[in-house]
Amino acid sequence: MTELRSANESDAPSIIRIDAEGLATGHASFRQEPHDWTSFEQAYRAERGLALVLLDDGRVFGWAGVSPTSAREVYRGVGEVSIYVSREKQGKGLGRELLLALVSKAEEQGYWTLVAQIFPENEASLALHEACGFKRLGVRSRIGQMTYGPYAGQWRDVVMLERRSD
Repeated sequence: MTELRSANESDAPSIIRIDAEGLATGHASFRQEPHDWTSFEQAYRAERGLALVLLDDGRVFGWAGVSPTSAREVYRGVGEVSIYVSREKQGKGLGRELLLALVSKAEEQGYWTLVAQIFPENEASLALHEACGFKRLGVRSRIGQMTYGPYAGQWRDVVMLERRSD
């Protein structure tokens, strides 16, 4: 049985483990190091941030967060989403459950636009976001150079997606 709730510091080991699994694929982020609790809290739990965890039988198997895209007041309702699901639970619909819950909570907190930046090779994440109402805006070509893993030194494209509230 799954449960969704706000992330807290006791979830840190699971969040770090799941984050590291995603980064190891080379298709999750330009970040080389997984979040520690301090960086996770700054990104997703600071002012206007939002972080959820997904539990299955009492164990954390996924996390998702919204971080403000800007501190400027004009962008107050615009946030960037991140979602990570443990390898062992991928493909079971938990990512969809988690992302839809994040969208709902974000709207409750006043977010009206959510954006995602996803490597084009991460087809599962692109499909998940599109299934949850995100629309492709375009591709940011060669926007960043990887510093680690099998893609180290390569310039990477990022697909921009956006979801607007009704």
